Amino acid sequence: MARKQPKNQLLLDFSVRGNRIVLHLGQVESQRLADQLFEGLVNGDWMIEPAGEVADISYAQDIVHQIGHKLPYPEGVKIAQLHNVDPNFKGFSAIYRQKGWVFVNASSEINERNYHIHLLTVSLGLHTLYYNVNSLAARSEQLIFEALLPYKEVESFFRTDISKIPDFLANDIANFFKVPFPMVLKRALALKIISDEQYRTFMTITPATAKPRELFLSKEGSIDDLEAQLFSRDLGE
Repeated sequence: MARKQPKNQLLLDFSVRGNRIVLHLGQVESQRLADQLFEGLVNGDWMIEPAGEVADISYAQDIVHQIGHKLPYPEGVKIAQLHNVDPNFKGFSAIYRQKGWVFVNASSEINERNYHIHLLTVSLGLHTLYYNVNSLAARSEQLIFEALLPYKEVESFFRTDISKIPDFLANDIANFFKVPFPMVLKRALALKIISDEQYRTFMTITPATAKPRELFLSKEGSIDDLEAQLFSRDLGE
């Protein structure tokens, strides 16, 4: 007797279309590199498993849980952070041997890599529902924004009267959400937390770690003077 199909699940047969890329990241050069990498993988020019020098591999179940939504993910979605690939390569999601795979550049900036991993993972849960690549990318980004950048948390970092954000604060904001700072701004603009003018201004910021101040304690200086230097921080720097 055939098993009853559970609710909120779709019966999928990925073998019909075989191995394929679902969503590319980046511009033309990154997409070209992705096509070359995947073609080489399918042709047996290199092997993704076992993990080792080629890539660090992990499962995506924590990300799937974090994103929420009951989506028709392929079975056993895995994340491969590739080593020794071209710096122009950003990443892609794919169906390989009837499994879902996310491929990203292991050397990319950590917040960018985290954002890409989340975006590509959710694309695997949506690709049977969105056949247009642009629609797939847009919907994937929307779900990632909702999961990683909730309204109240984004709002807490911005005000309508702010005209300048120090580069160290932009870096702190990006690290808080674990996504690139421009993505935080894009979300804030979409939620109408910031204006178009603020968005354009803040997009010129290059997040950077604040340089520690040099501490000088004179012979007459007290411990209070030292604490004042340690804990005073001018946001206008």
